[in-house]
Amino acid sequence: MAKRMKSCHRAAKLAPKRKPVMCQFDSIPENVLFMILQLLPLRDALRTGVLAQNLLRAWRFYLNLEFTTKALGLNRRVHKERRRAKFVRCVNSIVRHHAGTGVKSFGIKHNLNNHKYANYLDRWIYFAVSSGAKELTLDLRPRRVIHHSYIQYTFPSSNFAAPQPTCVEHLKLCYCYLRQPASFSGLRNLRTLDLSLVYITQGDLDSLLSCTLSLEQLKLCQCPPIDHLKISEMLCKLNHLDIRLCRLNTLEIRARNLSTFNYYGWSNFKTVLCEASLLKEARFELTSGDAADYALSELAPLMPNLETLYLVGYTQMIIPARDPTNNFSSLKHLEMKMDMSSRKHGLLCLVSFLDAAPFLEKFIVHLYENLAFYGEETALRRLDKREPHRKLKVAKLSGYAGTKSSIELALHILENSTALECLILDPRLDKFAYKYTYSDDVSEVTWRLYHLFISKYLRESVPSYVRLSSS
Repeated sequence: MAKRMKSCHRAAKLAPKRKPVMCQFDSIPENVLFMILQLLPLRDALRTGVLAQNLLRAWRFYLNLEFTTKALGLNRRVHKERRRAKFVRCVNSIVRHHAGTGVKSFGIKHNLNNHKYANYLDRWIYFAVSSGAKELTLDLRPRRVIHHSYIQYTFPSSNFAAPQPTCVEHLKLCYCYLRQPASFSGLRNLRTLDLSLVYITQGDLDSLLSCTLSLEQLKLCQCPPIDHLKISEMLCKLNHLDIRLCRLNTLEIRARNLSTFNYYGWSNFKTVLCEASLLKEARFELTSGDAADYALSELAPLMPNLETLYLVGYTQMIIPARDPTNNFSSLKHLEMKMDMSSRKHGLLCLVSFLDAAPFLEKFIVHLYENLAFYGEETALRRLDKREPHRKLKVAKLSGYAGTKSSIELALHILENSTALECLILDPRLDKFAYKYTYSDDVSEVTWRLYHLFISKYLRESVPSYVRLSSS
């Protein structure tokens, strides 16, 4: 064994030594290196500059400058003041060495809500604008969001308010003041405006919107003190409107090409909608008031062209005396997630939406049921004779657990939908409606109860042309 080891050692010494293969970056064309760098995160792109001179030159034209704690590799365990100081040093160094042309997007996402950082923010924003950036993001929110009275930075700065229009097409601001100077004309090319936790007065918002006639998307989230929002007919390109937790008293929409509207907040506000509106899709998540009653009494007469509605909220409805003129005359897709605080008729009250939407083709209800329908049996309730649902093709109840209320709704759909093709009774919670409690696992007991209720209460009522499914 010892002789064999010696011979192997001697052979290894006599074998020619292989030189390590080195990547010759100088032989790679600069346009190829430039394309490779754009695929790397900012932190990795910075490190490549020490490998070769042409890599350093290519890095100076990096397109997407998104500065975050993670992108710069900062340690979150370090005290926040030291972390802020290092963040400022890193951004200053990168901006100083960048070529200053061809920037596509520029973003600052760090808690710099302090007067002593205002000059740095002004300088960086001026660099982004002068570099031709089309996307500009400024997110100064602290880790724990506090009252807007603690906001210290004002946008736009005097550096940004250039007399000529800038290249900025997408602007996202978070946790700052937004005040419009009298001679401000720097956002005429703006297509997307996203304001979150931004303090802006009614006059400044109206003035800003009057200068952004190319605006296509508008998003407002927790923006005091706006109580009256007017979307004028001058915003003829606006197609998407998103409002979240803004305490509005009046919402006036005159933009005729608006096609999508998302709202999350209180229901006690007045909505004025242009009669010629082309609104096709709406999502309402109401945190107060009766969501079902609000939809039938307020939304139905306002949105005659609506085709898709997603409704979330609470309802105390029994079976209301609905105004027959309040119809969703174009609605084809209805998705609901309702908390039923009244048990007198339960889910049967949702039949009012089927009556109000004569052209409805797809009806989805997301449930969260815990108690199954077993024990002492009681008679299932039926509604009075009414017009059949002639266009309904697909109905789905997710989170179905066989409660008496859900069985009654399923029976009503089966018995009154002449064009029904598929009824889906899924015992699993919907992944998007209940994203925090969603689970793909269903216990064996739940499946047994599911099949028991299907065979006992629904199987005989399923027409031959309807497919009954669990997913």
